[in-house]
Amino acid sequence: MSEFASFLDIWRKAGVLPPEGTPFKKLTHEQEAEVTAKVIRQNRMERFKLMCPPEFQKKIDEKLIENPTAWAEADKWEGSFPGLWLWSNDTGRAKTRMLWRKFGALHVNQGKVVARITGLNLAEEYHDAFNRNRTSEFYGQFSKMGVVMLDDLDKMPLPHQDASFSQSDQGMRNARFLRELFDKFYENHVPVLVTANENIKFFAERIGPSAERRMREVCKEISF
Repeated sequence: MSEFASFLDIWRKAGVLPPEGTPFKKLTHEQEAEVTAKVIRQNRMERFKLMCPPEFQKKIDEKLIENPTAWAEADKWEGSFPGLWLWSNDTGRAKTRMLWRKFGALHVNQGKVVARITGLNLAEEYHDAFNRNRTSEFYGQFSKMGVVMLDDLDKMPLPHQDASFSQSDQGMRNARFLRELFDKFYENHVPVLVTANENIKFFAERIGPSAERRMREVCKEISF
């Protein structure tokens, strides 16, 4: 199938072109704009489906949500600064589902460039950039994103709360890195959505009170 034929197929599936063989009618400017908007949205939806796990593409039964008040509050967010910090010590509270719900809405409906990364992968990418003396590029990439989503942020190694414990170099580097990252988020007013099994206070006890202040300035905390 040629590239042009592929586009025609996409347009037909999106409902913006009639079935093959239907006589062509010239569109008005308004109709052309509507067709273009539908095609763009369809392409965004296709990209989103490739990124989003199938389990989070299914319609959720909101009667099964443990904390509907928190869900409704988080769902009001439209990708602006400050962002959200969705947390609960228990799993299965629909934090990640809300993350993907917001990802889809912001990318498909608003056309925002959305970056999603897990806490563990975030730390790994930072350490790779650190070892190659490219931390400026690492931080700079986030300022170009419409929205940044950090999933399971607490999964990265951090310093132990008890200073008497032996602290790993990796944990100490992560502490410094997170402080710097949230400083950058604040300076550039980057909309951020965090999911974690811990609240902001947990991070403050491990990486310092200045980080707590920045995290609260960047994200509104919602207990799921």
